[in-house]
Amino acid sequence: MSKPVVITVDSPADFSEELRKRYGISVIPLIVNLDGKSYKDGVDIVPEDIFRAYNESKILPKTSAVPIPSYVDFFSSFTQKGMDVIHISLSSQISSTYQNAVIAASELENVYIVDSLSLCSGMALLAIRACQMRDSGLDAEAIAKNLLEVRSRIKVTFIIDKLDFLYKGGRCSALASFGANILGIKPCIKMEDGVLDVGKKYRGKMEQVRLQYIQDELESAGGDIDLECAFLVHTGVDEGEMKKAHKYVMSRLKFKELHTVQAGCTITTHCGQNCFAFMYMTK
Repeated sequence: MSKPVVITVDSPADFSEELRKRYGISVIPLIVNLDGKSYKDGVDIVPEDIFRAYNESKILPKTSAVPIPSYVDFFSSFTQKGMDVIHISLSSQISSTYQNAVIAASELENVYIVDSLSLCSGMALLAIRACQMRDSGLDAEAIAKNLLEVRSRIKVTFIIDKLDFLYKGGRCSALASFGANILGIKPCIKMEDGVLDVGKKYRGKMEQVRLQYIQDELESAGGDIDLECAFLVHTGVDEGEMKKAHKYVMSRLKFKELHTVQAGCTITTHCGQNCFAFMYMTK
């Protein structure tokens, strides 16, 4: 009989409380450094704190990976109960969280670290798939192997309103090619093989840009989108605008579930306010 399996994720997966409880997922927070102090993402700092610091004082936060000892304590809290752990990490290409988690796991038994090669709800889509396999009776090793096989099917793109945060944070070096906020460009940032790069560049009001971006994503994917689950993600976008985006997507494709979530502090730190994303899996 296989051992019980727990699915864990780094906080940039940005699970809502409702989804965490629904799937029984445990989250470990990254560190957000703001104005000389360190906070735990989603624990003692929220995105509104970041917006306030920037709007009032032009202070930009920075993020830090989870320290190795914290991972050891986190994982061992489950292994000591006789559980196997599958941990889905933030992409190894943009953060040292994966490397730290691997080192921590080497000190324990039955801890499987999966490099998502993704971020935000791209990680969440992998975690949900892991939970579904867990609930169907697969053991931890089989689940981890499957996740490595399907992670390339996760499609992660997002559009940025203003480039200050991502440009200065250094997470997307390609932005240096045209600097920050030139001519009101609103770039689509795409993630391929775990690395961020600049895709199509939009102009105009974000209200129109969001819908055009969604249309472009749907046309690009053609009929290859998995309709089981998808996410609309934002950093402080007006609720009414998010409802419009949700309605527009569902008018084009009938997802079984289309979740709307606000990104947490790690993603907000690098993307700033008014960022928007449509994330899904292909078949």
